[in-house]
Amino acid sequence: MNNKRFLNLLQVEYSIIPENGDRKPVHVQKANIPLEKGGYLIYGVAHQHGGSAGSTLYGQDGRILCNSRPRYGTGKEAGNEKGYLVAMSECLPKPGSVKIHDNEILTLESRYNNTYLTGLMGHFYIFVAEKLQQ
Repeated sequence: MNNKRFLNLLQVEYSIIPENGDRKPVHVQKANIPLEKGGYLIYGVAHQHGGSAGSTLYGQDGRILCNSRPRYGTGKEAGNEKGYLVAMSECLPKPGSVKIHDNEILTLESRYNNTYLTGLMGHFYIFVAEKLQQ
């Protein structure tokens, strides 16, 4: 694969302050991002903070391009601290299987637990190849 581009699709810092009676378990924040130059998705991952319930990147037609889920630690060792967000799952689609069209409007959905949280982010990083090697 050549002509790879790295795109940071959303940079948002926000807080969740549930209102009285707001019993939804998950808070959802969405953003639409036009992608001027499309190509083939070869990698994707979200960056979120503690309290993450995951993030999904959708194509304009509603298809899921990448779903990035949080992994919370279960131990005491470095990189697996119990209760802390230690990783987000990555998307590595089969080359050529996920096409993003020029000027396609992507939707990023960032989900967090609906509790008092501050300094939250909804970043999503993707690598797009303009062409695939034959």
